[in-house]
Amino acid sequence: MRNKQKQVQLRDVQDVIDVIGGRWRGAILASLCADGKRFNELKRDLGPITPRILTKELKYLEMHKLISREADDSAGTTVVYRLTKHGKSLDPLIEAIVAWGQKHREVVLSEF
Repeated sequence: MRNKQKQVQLRDVQDVIDVIGGRWRGAILASLCADGKRFNELKRDLGPITPRILTKELKYLEMHKLISREADDSAGTTVVYRLTKHGKSLDPLIEAIVAWGQKHREVVLSEF
């Protein structure tokens, strides 16, 4: 029974890593935590990402119901990307990742 429970937990961890893993997805989600952003605002936040890769990752996150793509007609025809309710449920996880990343950086840099 314990082995079965462990397998389920490992599958759950793998599911999370599959959805938010990769080079850009976590950063895109973190960028959208505060508020919605337009494509070029996201690109500016992320730096060296290409428009093609950003488009691909946004579609992936939208397909997984973590972000929504909303037309904003008040500013012409612009598109704003926002976290969905499901995407906002990642806020505590993203905050924990940020905190761990800061501590990890300190540990690694303290050895040099």
